[in-house]
Amino acid sequence: MKSFGRVASAAALLAAVSAGLVSPASAAEVGATATTINYPQAQASFDNNPGNGAQSWLWASNWGSSRIRIDAQHYDNSIDYSLVVEPGQARSVNLSKDIWRIRYCWFDTRVNYYGCHGWS
Repeated sequence: MKSFGRVASAAALLAAVSAGLVSPASAAEVGATATTINYPQAQASFDNNPGNGAQSWLWASNWGSSRIRIDAQHYDNSIDYSLVVEPGQARSVNLSKDIWRIRYCWFDTRVNYYGCHGWS
């Protein structure tokens, strides 16, 4: 049991030292992966380093029965409403600013208006 404790302590120390040695470029690359969020009857992803020349990329798939919209809020608090996806479709858009967070909105035909979940 004592040897297990020493091994665990050594592993924890190695992890702490390794974390301190991460270069700023590596830290930025870690945060550059796509974020995927599951919603009722849809899924959306965004990536602030898509590798296609755009500043950011936003994608959604809609398997529900009503039109959806995925809103992207940028770090300057502006909001992009350009990703609208019809039922049974998937769509993506390239954006000119990094995305801070997104929200899922569904079109309610009874009131001819979008209702939205909170920001994720």
